[in-house]
Amino acid sequence: MKIAVLSDIHSNGEALDSVMREIVRHGVGRIYHLGDLAGYNAEPEKCVRWAMEHAAGGILGNHDAVACGKASGEFFNAPALTAARWSAGQISAEARDYLRSLPDSLVVDKELLLVHGAPSDPDQYLFTLDDAVEELDGLEDTPEIRVVFYGHTHVPAAVVRRGDGSTVTVAPGSYRLNEGERALLNPGSVGQPRDRNPDASFLVFDTGSGSASWIRVPYDIQACQKKVLAAGLPRLFATRLPEGT
Repeated sequence: MKIAVLSDIHSNGEALDSVMREIVRHGVGRIYHLGDLAGYNAEPEKCVRWAMEHAAGGILGNHDAVACGKASGEFFNAPALTAARWSAGQISAEARDYLRSLPDSLVVDKELLLVHGAPSDPDQYLFTLDDAVEELDGLEDTPEIRVVFYGHTHVPAAVVRRGDGSTVTVAPGSYRLNEGERALLNPGSVGQPRDRNPDASFLVFDTGSGSASWIRVPYDIQACQKKVLAAGLPRLFATRLPEGT
């Protein structure tokens, strides 16, 4: 079965609409999200409602935690905290309850682990190979886990532990897991990419073949920018979108 994995949608309704059209084109059977439906951009209710209606499962992101009142955001920078608190005031009670119900991790089909940041810590950013190696080492007690899907960094990435025990980074694009391999796969961000490519990013994974494909989708950035500015959110969140930073 093909599944779609989305992360860091961040209230970007335009990007989400474009991604959903592409998901339909790929014939995906199930959709999962890795958190941060809210924050930064201007349509948190729309994005949370999308998850409620379309996602087979999902994870609580750190911005979601502030938006639903489960966290204070004490370690956020000032603009991010402003946006997360703004999101909290925009979402319905039903959306808030949905966010509050999301777990920190989720196992799918016994071999796929979904997290927001890292298996060991939902708030950890996995940027380096050393960090990824440490996380893979920590999974030795759960050999049934074949793939960890993680987000939080807004950067597509793949780290593969091969059958001989070596660990390597793989350029996101397409990759097929070989027998005995396990991987950490980051789909990138739908709503605020930070790899200098402004196109929305998500991942399609074939649970049968072990094939992963990263998909990039252009969307109406100007429409999203206008909504951010009209909402009175920090201008930074509008200006960074076309830069992919």
